[in-house]
Amino acid sequence: EREAQFTRLRERIEACVERKYQATEFEGTPPGIVLRSIDFRG
Repeated sequence: EREAQFTRLRERIEACVERKYQATEFEGTPPGIVLRSIDFRG
């Protein structure tokens, strides 16, 4: 079920990751991209 959801939303997920990567919005140790539901609004 999760895999199907990811496949369906893959383009939106990748677009959000790209925006955060370009803006260098890395979090954590080691630094990485973290997506939250707020990233998909708007």
